[in-house]
Amino acid sequence: MASISSLHLNTARSWRGGERQTLLLLEGLKQRGHHPTLVCPPESPLGQRAQAAGIALQPLSMRNIRDLMRLRRLIGSLQPHIIHYHTAHAHSSGLLARLGMFTTARTIVHRRVGFSIHRSGFPGLTHFKYGRSVDRFVVSSQEIRQVLLKDGISAERIEVVYDGVPPLPDVTTTSTDIRNTIGVPADAILLGSIGSLSKEKGQSYLLDALGLLKDRQQPVHLVLVGAGDEAESLQQLAHQHGIRDRVHLAGFQQPEQISSWLASFDLYLQPSLAEGLCTSILDALQSKLPVIASAVGGIPEVIEDRVTGLLVAPADAKPLAVAIDTLLDDATLSQDLARAGTLRAQQRFSADAMIEGNLTVQRELLNDVASDGPADPVIEKSAQLWSEEVIG
Repeated sequence: MASISSLHLNTARSWRGGERQTLLLLEGLKQRGHHPTLVCPPESPLGQRAQAAGIALQPLSMRNIRDLMRLRRLIGSLQPHIIHYHTAHAHSSGLLARLGMFTTARTIVHRRVGFSIHRSGFPGLTHFKYGRSVDRFVVSSQEIRQVLLKDGISAERIEVVYDGVPPLPDVTTTSTDIRNTIGVPADAILLGSIGSLSKEKGQSYLLDALGLLKDRQQPVHLVLVGAGDEAESLQQLAHQHGIRDRVHLAGFQQPEQISSWLASFDLYLQPSLAEGLCTSILDALQSKLPVIASAVGGIPEVIEDRVTGLLVAPADAKPLAVAIDTLLDDATLSQDLARAGTLRAQQRFSADAMIEGNLTVQRELLNDVASDGPADPVIEKSAQLWSEEVIG
């Protein structure tokens, strides 16, 4: 097929896994001769990185009617084959911008979260937002697919395309230097976790588990790479457990430095309470680390218990501490899990596989010449109510 023109909307103002996946997809499409354009907030980390990568960029906040009109004109001028929404707010903004507008563009909504589409509590608006205005839902795990099926989305409108990560960049800072920088003794065990410091990431239970392990003969330290609202409460919790000197908050680190941090860890932990898939686990597996993670969301599709890592119940420090103890005391099991996990990540969760999976969905949509059928009066009425509420 000829090159595909696609418009990608992402409203995030921070840099997290979804934004990383968006950038990888844009780069992959461009490298394959296609023509992606990104719409995102001005000065967002995603926009800055996309611009550096030579991706066509249209900065829009999508917070007011003026920006919606600009988006509408952009869609009209570009006439993209595909419009791809990467965040929930982008999905809403795109639909508002296109109200009453004729375009042949096919639409994709990307879902990387495992909660119900009905949680907003406005059935009419939900019906409009997730109805026939969406040609395909691309989800990052089978678990999210099941949530959409329960919500009434038909199976033929859902495609599972796993998130993927590229090979890790070379290590630029030695493990010794990192340990010296954060104050970890050379003979200590260093546990690590990467992600925003937020309640859903479950770091508090990780600190509870570390408190249970503080009497191990070989000292166990923990480094949390990431920033977030929970930083202060995590420091207070570490103080309560008497492990303040063993908990190290490294803050946000640039993507090119993640390889060095992973190389300094002895064990990787992901105690999340909810996850779509979790690309930080994929990075850890690529770094040949044994992984312990919560059995939530799409994580069990990556971590198969006692095959590619260890799974534990979420929100419970005791089994987490037992799992850590198990791997620290059994070097053979640790190495076997790390080896199998690395192979799983390389075979099923590569960036190339993610890009090709998304391209397959795009091509299928553009090859689909079936009629959209008559207008749905319920959808039309919902659209009218929504536009009146949001635009006034």
